[in-house]
Amino acid sequence: MRSVLFVAYDFPPGPGIGAGLRSASFVHYLPAFGWQPRVLALDGGQPRDDDVERLASTTPWQRPYEVTPYGWAHALRRRLRRTDDPVCDLVYVSCPPFPQALPAAAFARRRGIPLVVDFRDAWSLDPYQEGSRLKRLLYRHLFPRLEGRLLARTELLLLNTPSALSAYRAAYPALASRMAWLPNGYDERAFAVQPEEPSDAAGDLRLLYAGRFGIGARAPENLLAALRDVRTRGCAVRCDIVGRQPPAVIARLRGAVADGVVRLIDEVSYRAAVAQMCAADVLVLIQAPSPAAVQAVAGKTYDYLRSGRPILAIVPPGDNLDLVREHAAAHVHVADDAGAIADAIERLHRQWCNGELPRAQRVSQTYAGRFERRALAARLAAHFDRLVGDHR
Repeated sequence: MRSVLFVAYDFPPGPGIGAGLRSASFVHYLPAFGWQPRVLALDGGQPRDDDVERLASTTPWQRPYEVTPYGWAHALRRRLRRTDDPVCDLVYVSCPPFPQALPAAAFARRRGIPLVVDFRDAWSLDPYQEGSRLKRLLYRHLFPRLEGRLLARTELLLLNTPSALSAYRAAYPALASRMAWLPNGYDERAFAVQPEEPSDAAGDLRLLYAGRFGIGARAPENLLAALRDVRTRGCAVRCDIVGRQPPAVIARLRGAVADGVVRLIDEVSYRAAVAQMCAADVLVLIQAPSPAAVQAVAGKTYDYLRSGRPILAIVPPGDNLDLVREHAAAHVHVADDAGAIADAIERLHRQWCNGELPRAQRVSQTYAGRFERRALAARLAAHFDRLVGDHR
């Protein structure tokens, strides 16, 4: 059994559950393929776990993606310089956030072992570079320089969408052969005891949106306007929004909640979120457009597709839509326009009333082979095996 130092800022349990799921699944499945992870993760006050070494950030962990990653990178650097450095054959580091990748790269270089960096999202090529003027300046001037230094020391860079892989190969042509696509996916364990059919006990067509609004330009206003519109047309429809929302978003949703158009469900575990998806009639997918070359794929997309439920895709052209079109049992694609969304929901409601709305579909072997997390862990282990073999 070979050992991998597994550096993951977000690791369950913790506030970054979406990001941590990919890491936790890899840690669970990698031993089946000959790799034993040793995890270094953020100490956010979680219960102690003998299998995870938690490091406290030197800056407040309550501000996860503003200050804390830099303090945590400093703590990681000090930990990896100790005389009892972890014994391992390879270093894997999960990003974002990105600062911890630099001390991990320095450690791998000192030890003469391969470094694998997993960009779950793009760094300098992030399509959603919203924020302060300072943040935009960092993206323009500092982040590309740091990213270039990191990638020069990286034996393998993993990108999670086809467009990200293409964009990074174009940006770093000399390093293109060191890059590979490894998508996000779903964990079959979470679907093991889910209902085969959605429940219609509420007497309404139940839509469900899983995730946060207020990220980038992702906003609920057009969906809310469409829901109100179709209710005036006589459609019995409601939408559950699952996930912890920023206070500003909650304020914008308050009226719809009071009217019974929307029900807010706070952040739940991954299994509970999957159960909510499998109990819904239609799953809503929303993605803000971006002119950037990198097109994000929402992590929930893979779970939506695995659930077999129809998908209302309010997304721009790109990797996310391509995935839905290829693998969804049924989907409706519309622009982020209140009138178009209302018309689509009305059609879905009519199908639901007539018993024509597709129900749960079994996942195809093609889809499972590409996106189930055990299969993805097998691919990751194969990359590890090749890199260690090349070093030896």
